[in-house]
Amino acid sequence: MKKQLSRALLGLAAALMLTASAGAQVLRGVVVRVPFDFVVGERRMPAGLYTVRRVRSDAETTLVIRGEGGRTAAVVLTNTGAPQPLGAGLVFRQHGDSYFLAEVSMPGAASVRELPKSNAERRLERELAGRNGGDSKTVTVVGSVQ
Repeated sequence: MKKQLSRALLGLAAALMLTASAGAQVLRGVVVRVPFDFVVGERRMPAGLYTVRRVRSDAETTLVIRGEGGRTAAVVLTNTGAPQPLGAGLVFRQHGDSYFLAEVSMPGAASVRELPKSNAERRLERELAGRNGGDSKTVTVVGSVQ
């Protein structure tokens, strides 16, 4: 009886440790040095070191992007994108000299998180389309897992 109880308690302890470990895994974020100013939603962010994390461990849709020192931050709602590739990083849509955060690859996420285009980005696209045919491209910045 004592052996069964000890085994049950050990099993429960192991399960709790695995659950805690999985929870910590989900909360890990991505650290990225972005070499250019960029826009997240409607917020302009300066070039620098950023950490991207989920706001809640049980939801992938809301992310917080925080600059080094915590002075610059943005919270964004995302959509489900393509299946999660290996690695971590950010993808930006570049229109002229402006960069807009488009996708986030996070460790432990089921898929890439996509950010919808902001009103400012749509306006710029229309403006540039009239001038030079809408010269735009994507830029990927690789990050590391924190």
